[in-house]
Amino acid sequence: MARFSRALSVAVIVLVWSWPAVAVRGPSPEQTRQFLKDVAVHIDIETPNVLEVCTGWIGWTETGRSAVYTAAHCYQPGATYRLALSTGEVVTASGFARWNDVDLMALWIPRGPLRAIRAWKPMPTGGFYALYVLNGDGTTLAVTETRIAHLFPDIVFINAPSAVAMPISVLPGTSGAPILDQADGLLVGMIVGHIPDRRDISAVIPASRIYKALLDAAKVK
Repeated sequence: MARFSRALSVAVIVLVWSWPAVAVRGPSPEQTRQFLKDVAVHIDIETPNVLEVCTGWIGWTETGRSAVYTAAHCYQPGATYRLALSTGEVVTASGFARWNDVDLMALWIPRGPLRAIRAWKPMPTGGFYALYVLNGDGTTLAVTETRIAHLFPDIVFINAPSAVAMPISVLPGTSGAPILDQADGLLVGMIVGHIPDRRDISAVIPASRIYKALLDAAKVK
């Protein structure tokens, strides 16, 4: 699968990503849940010897194509990435770009326009309800809500130094799942892993790190 030029492809993506925003009147919890269902994507990673599963989210879209973001560690050399959209349609990614330092990968799909996560905010330090999806059985995405009372600033992930530790339970295949603040539907981070033997504490890349990676890539000439 050919890799797109970061300077060209990412520049288009980042220009339509909103700066941090706070909704004056946020959506209802039901609207936020439906929005998450619409933008979340199940990803099958297929090679001749490996079949793995990850999760992603539509983060940019136009008439003829869209970008789905997921974790960079979901990459497999020579893999085919098949993405199941909320509509039930399965599409194959036509290209990708990776940022290993923030564990971020963008997959291009030849579909659009689609609902997309367009706005983010700094990660709250606690006292909010996080909404995300679990890729539990490897085929369906279950919308999950949990209260985040606090983060774990003393926990450092050796394999994901850009991540913060959050009390969020995950299952295999959930890497790449977006986390929204239920109160306003804004992106606060993306799940990229968990503490070994403890699936109740997850590694989460803050939305601010994702945006910075895209913005920096857009500046590359």
